[in-house]
Amino acid sequence: MTMRWLKKREVVVYYLLYRKFRFDKFNAGEALDALKPYFSKKVSLSVIKYLSKKGLVNSLGNSEYSLVPFEEFLYLTSYEYIKRRSTLRRRTRG
Repeated sequence: MTMRWLKKREVVVYYLLYRKFRFDKFNAGEALDALKPYFSKKVSLSVIKYLSKKGLVNSLGNSEYSLVPFEEFLYLTSYEYIKRRSTLRRRTRG
């Protein structure tokens, strides 16, 4: 399985949402308002959906969301990567 790191747009959307809401609950309308000066509605919703799929945004149902700490996301992502690298390295060393 190949791991894709976040694109700049995704990081910027996360950052803008973090600056506005921190880890508080927010709804889709509030998120769209915060992102409106920078991104279209379609792009904003698509990035939020992607971040939710990747685990950076928790979907609380009823169009409500909350952010996951970026440090926690990096820990979980890098843990899987390091575990896989360790296994691959052991195989090549014999």
